[in-house]
Amino acid sequence: MSCKFLLNCCSVVALLACAGLVGCSQQEGALPVTGALDADALSEKEKDVVSAPEVTILDAAWAGDVEKVRQHIAAGTDLNMRGEDGGTSLHAVAARGNDEVAMLLIDAGADVNAKKADGGTPLHSAAFFCHEKIVRGLLANGADKTIRNAAGATAYDGVAGSFEDVKPIYDFVLQIMGPLGLQLDYERIKAERPNIAELLSAR
Repeated sequence: MSCKFLLNCCSVVALLACAGLVGCSQQEGALPVTGALDADALSEKEKDVVSAPEVTILDAAWAGDVEKVRQHIAAGTDLNMRGEDGGTSLHAVAARGNDEVAMLLIDAGADVNAKKADGGTPLHSAAFFCHEKIVRGLLANGADKTIRNAAGATAYDGVAGSFEDVKPIYDFVLQIMGPLGLQLDYERIKAERPNIAELLSAR
């Protein structure tokens, strides 16, 4: 496999991940938040039902808001609710890197192999942004590392090249996503890329 091919794959993975993050706060088909009801009309059992918070699960996951994510889970919110690009809350947290929220969603049954419109999975995002605990959690819970996105790239392809070769891609992603709260620790990413690649290449 040529270095040029790997670099192209990394570029595509980064751009698709970036597109997914841009759309994470604008979801299609989102269910309306439960409104206030007349307390007298509720049975005792109904009064114990947890309502979903006003913030969507996609935004709560992106923000790393553990309590709001827990509330969504308790309220029975669809964990696989899609954003405008087809991404889920697990895609969002896999990119942002909050380990606790990621495991909450995984343990609660979020689809670890959900595909965005571009074919990217949470594993593609977690791998590219080098969140090792999330990568391990996804793999331990059935994430399929052989899935290819629409560009034909696996999660491994996103970390197969050297950091120096793909640094301009991370720069580009940071330029777009920085204003939305994305932070990239280049030293950590550089150190973790070989570890993530090894995880994904293991049989």
